[in-house]
Amino acid sequence: MLYPKNHLPPLGLFIGLILSTAVFAQSSIDEGIALFEDGKVNEAKGFFEDFIKTNKKHPEANFYMGRIYFDEDEFGDAIDWLEKAANYESGNSKYYMWLGHSYGRRAQNAGKLKQAFYARDSRKNYEKSVELDPDNVEARESVMEFYLQAPGFMGGGRDKAENQAQAIMNLDKEAGYMAWGRIYSYYDEDDKVFENYTQAVQEFPSAMGPYYELFSYYFNRQEYEKAAEMARKQLTVNDTTAVVYYNLGNALQWGEVWSESIEAYQKALEIEPEFYNTWYQIGRLAAVSGNYESEGEEYLIKLISLDDPLNDNTLAWSHFRLGTIYESKQNLEAAEEQYKAALKKDKDHEQAKEALDRLK
Repeated sequence: MLYPKNHLPPLGLFIGLILSTAVFAQSSIDEGIALFEDGKVNEAKGFFEDFIKTNKKHPEANFYMGRIYFDEDEFGDAIDWLEKAANYESGNSKYYMWLGHSYGRRAQNAGKLKQAFYARDSRKNYEKSVELDPDNVEARESVMEFYLQAPGFMGGGRDKAENQAQAIMNLDKEAGYMAWGRIYSYYDEDDKVFENYTQAVQEFPSAMGPYYELFSYYFNRQEYEKAAEMARKQLTVNDTTAVVYYNLGNALQWGEVWSESIEAYQKALEIEPEFYNTWYQIGRLAAVSGNYESEGEEYLIKLISLDDPLNDNTLAWSHFRLGTIYESKQNLEAAEEQYKAALKKDKDHEQAKEALDRLK
């Protein structure tokens, strides 16, 4: 609409138009965010690509494009989108935190020369995130982890990590116990690790995180009965999480409590039928114990036959476990075929080599 110079619309009309446009853009972008959070990554990607055509400088849309590329392990593209988001809204701590994540992952996959530069950028973005929002616990946890793992010349150091752990403790006591436990774990100070995680469980009995850490603490020390006890306690807090049943199954399997282990795995699959790690562990249990061989064979065949290929290491072990089951059943021809398939995926698979020698 055109107005004569001496008859301009009231200022309130312009403000109303601006506000209504912003509200419409936000209500529209919420659809894409919901797709992303529901795990519908391809649909979310298509949504944001279309959205950005008419909202090029919308910071949150650019942020979610960065998140999508991060989830696709395309860290260079993730960085490009996240930097746009940070440029369009330079005061947003979350954007810099995810830039830190992306540069960190890119450093892990880079050659030695570029690794140092990417690591530096990761640290700078984490520090910027904390500077913008000192209450951002996740950003503090991330920069603490960087300080733990990076050498001094790249900006790392235990003293810096401990400063972050104390700041986290001041903001969120539960997260603080976890942070201190992580530091002590990194430096193999086992008594202090146990002390912090145990204290977290005592003070926050409905929290899941400390139980996970105590489970790992016991499992890694081959104290499988105590690890199973932690998983069972965790189930009293939340019995709808597949990974807790999976952990329980692993502790029981390594403790050679076969029947209870298979029950735990079956519970995990009731909650999450396509929990592929559980498929493999049922196969491993069958191969190692000589029990539940039909179930083990079924799940290993399903795992090997997936349309979405698994990594070669997982496939090699799946073929090897299936070969072990066939060998136990005296189906030696099928066993030999599986052992050879394992070596095709991993030519250095010693167990498969030994099995083939045994069949000669």
